[in-house]
Amino acid sequence: MTIADIAKEAGVSKATVSRVLNERPEGVGAETRSRVKSVIEKLDFEPCGVARGLATGKSRSIGLVIPDVADPFAPLLIRGIEDALRSRSYGLFLCDSDRDIAKEKEHVRMLLEKRVDGVILNSTISDSDCQLDLLDRRSVPYVLLDRIIEARPSGAGVFVDNRKGARMAAGLLLDGGSRRLLFINGPKGLSVSRLRKAGVADACLARGVDPSSILYGIGDYSVASGESVTWAHLGSAGGKPGFDGVFAANDMMAIGAMRALKRRGLRVPSDVEVVGFDDVEPARLVEPALTTVAQPAFDMGREGALMLLRLIDGKRPRSRTMVLEPTLVIRETTRPR
Repeated sequence: MTIADIAKEAGVSKATVSRVLNERPEGVGAETRSRVKSVIEKLDFEPCGVARGLATGKSRSIGLVIPDVADPFAPLLIRGIEDALRSRSYGLFLCDSDRDIAKEKEHVRMLLEKRVDGVILNSTISDSDCQLDLLDRRSVPYVLLDRIIEARPSGAGVFVDNRKGARMAAGLLLDGGSRRLLFINGPKGLSVSRLRKAGVADACLARGVDPSSILYGIGDYSVASGESVTWAHLGSAGGKPGFDGVFAANDMMAIGAMRALKRRGLRVPSDVEVVGFDDVEPARLVEPALTTVAQPAFDMGREGALMLLRLIDGKRPRSRTMVLEPTLVIRETTRPR
């Protein structure tokens, strides 16, 4: 069964059948499109992706490289990406770099061997662009997602306003009476970590609080790291903690902080308030439910994929950088304001 057979049965040209199969809107009326699709369904026609790729020079697939597929934030991004790709019948190769830049580079090389049409990159660090050199040499379009690669400030990407989100979180704690804060940030090598640290400093300065008075710890976005950092700052058993508010740079570390506070016999939020960042599903399920800064992860993934598809089509995106707005979600780990 070939395109020519479909065209003969439907009484149209092979070009028209090709446009319908490739979901191209131009040059095909609604009635004709419906008739061609009916013939395709009746004849149980399955196009050969390999042959179509050879004919068009497109594999109709893209690659996605993320640092940790087990992170609850990742599925939200992936769902948004697939939502955008589905309308264009694109497939997705998913790669987990395990927070290792060498693995990330190898994944990019493998995706190039698969002849993907483009790559979405949620990079494991922000100060290395070796993986982008591979893409540039092959002229394969790419879009950065969530994390900036600082050596390529002009690269296409979709991000959230991390500085504003952190400013909102720290400001909520400070405005609620928490004057001694513990800030658990992510790894130093990430752009988001630097931006969130700057946002905390902004909130302090706006309220006359010395940013250097903030207790500071670094985690790896895991529950265990949030718990260990908080426990290390709690001091001797029975003594009063040196902080009355915790802002963690992701929800999983915030949940870890809550575990440490519970071990110490401290109550959340009456003794210590806690705020996270991301608004992943565990934030809603933990008790008490976590107050957090919500990232529009689904929208970030979807807009990143749409931006990449425009680049693949040879079109200039409306803006090479899109910055989405965070929102504050008030739940039970902060006291009523």
